[in-house]
Formats: sequence, structure tokens, C-alpha cells
Amino acid sequence: MNRPDIKLLCPPKKCGKCRRMINRVESVLKEQGIDAKVQIVNDLDELQQHPTWVLPTLVINGEIVARGYIPSQEIILKHLPV
Repeated sequence: MNRPDIKLLCPPKKCGKCRRMINRVESVLKEQGIDAKVQIVNDLDELQQHPTWVLPTLVINGEIVARGYIPSQEIILKHLPV
């Protein structure tokens, strides 16, 4: 199984929603035994490389999974190679 590429696009000062999204994704990874890290993207130039204007945005393997809300465990799992 390939290691998933997980990115969380958020402003440089992480708001509560960003922190909750990080915790949710890390919790799902731990529960499923998936060895992956959540890469925090907060550099303006890099943020502009992604087609979204809503933050935080969760991107898994290049696909936008959630924008502006905390996704459920089921939504996250649907996009992970389990």
C-alpha cells in the first residue's frame, strides 16, 4: 500500500477549525494503522497552487476532500487507500 499524500491548506495562524481538522485526520490515520503525515500548507505561493479559496481545505492524493468544514471519518476513509 502506498503512503497517502495528505495536505491541509490553512492560514499561517491555524484557527480552531484547522486544528480540529488536523486532529480528525490524524485520529483516522492512527485508528486505521496508516503510516502517513499530514503536511500543513500555509505558504501563500503554495496555497495558490491549489484550486480553492475556502480554508481549511483537506487534499488527499491531489483530490480536494473537504473545504471549510471538518469531514467525517467516513469521508476521510473513502479517500484513503485502506
